[in-house]
Amino acid sequence: MQDTITMTKLILVEDDAGLREQMKWALGEDFQVLEADSLDSTLACLDSDRSPLICLDMGLEGRSDRGLDIIDAVLAADRTAKIIAVTANRDGAVAKEAIRRGAFDYLSKPLDMDSLKSVLERAKRLRALESEDDDAPSWIPVDPDWPMIGESEAMKSIFSVLRRLSDTDVSVLITGESGTGKELCARAIHKHSRRRNAAFVPINCGAIPENLLESELFGYVKGAFTGADADKMGLIESAHKGTLFLDEIGDMPHTLQVKLLRFLQDQRLQRVGDTRARALDVRIIAATNKSTLSGSGEDAAMRTDLYYRLSEFEIKLPPLRERGRDALVLAAGILDRNRQRFGQPRLRMSSRAEKAVLSYGWPGNVRELENRLNRASITCKGQIIEEEDLQLGDSIGGNMSYREARKAFEKNLLLNALHRSNGNVSLAARTVGVTRPTFYDMMRKTGIYIRTEAKV
Repeated sequence: MQDTITMTKLILVEDDAGLREQMKWALGEDFQVLEADSLDSTLACLDSDRSPLICLDMGLEGRSDRGLDIIDAVLAADRTAKIIAVTANRDGAVAKEAIRRGAFDYLSKPLDMDSLKSVLERAKRLRALESEDDDAPSWIPVDPDWPMIGESEAMKSIFSVLRRLSDTDVSVLITGESGTGKELCARAIHKHSRRRNAAFVPINCGAIPENLLESELFGYVKGAFTGADADKMGLIESAHKGTLFLDEIGDMPHTLQVKLLRFLQDQRLQRVGDTRARALDVRIIAATNKSTLSGSGEDAAMRTDLYYRLSEFEIKLPPLRERGRDALVLAAGILDRNRQRFGQPRLRMSSRAEKAVLSYGWPGNVRELENRLNRASITCKGQIIEEEDLQLGDSIGGNMSYREARKAFEKNLLLNALHRSNGNVSLAARTVGVTRPTFYDMMRKTGIYIRTEAKV
């Protein structure tokens, strides 16, 4: 008989004491058996010895489906646990529901011990392989408040820089393509800074109409203009003691850039129509996806003096296609969240789908990866995402240029949003996360037109 210290632990959940004793005797040579007969006693076994293997009778505590509650509770505590559900012959529906909720396999009563041992051995081998993966070194930050993940050398370097930046108050400029995680980067800096308990105020400079941007940023006093019936605090002022994140800073009008530069120089703000300045304490983090941001050329999006004031430290986020296997690391995190979000505890990608994820160029970067996996999580069969579910099409290994691929992604994103909202542009814009005018502008650029029929 094996040494009990090295034997795999098995939680045997059965409320028939006689049957439990027989099973314990039959399995005792191969497993260290822990006994339970209810939800509470099962969880108590988990608390004392987190066990990957559980043989679970589905009919407990006077209910034929009580085992479903135990499956939910166990997998909430340890998603890698392997549960073998044991059901009465008449409980085929319960067995199917057990598998849907995440049970490894099921057997019917009366139990055949050889079949049970075979299933348990298979589950033990799979758990051993998963344990090897769990022991592999990972560069994913373990802090639950850290919003970014990655294993590539590029991201490890950025994580190191972000943590050092969090201890300072220097202005930061984050550059990178759309969808690379610029706002997540800004939130990571704020969350680990001395300002973490104050507000993080994000502003999309391209989403607010130009004629409203100044009053939204700086606020106004009563009577400053028609409709100003009361004093209003601006977004900059609302970030006092915290962090102001200016997304797509390159879309800010040059006239307003002058006023922002003045605020950055002395941290004093004057509301529209006011005669006095207010002293503030605000850290500025800006971001842009524009490749030409400063300079004297007509393509420059920002005044040179403002650029140098904002970019005391500049971070360049790499596109997903330059991050090696990070696409799979990110996909694992997205699927882990979707298992709970969509009630699919066994959700995973097939090996073909994983290869497709690594091969694709991801013109929309992390945002595109998330959108495609969210859709595939809903449409896939048997909780297994196949390559076809990702709908990457001819883009994998295709001959499209980066500009063409990005335009194709944006068009597909808009069309999906319009389809889900039944053509309601306002609702589709909210789904994508932009304003209605911006959504219309994106439609025009990608060649999408909605036909409206005259009512008679």
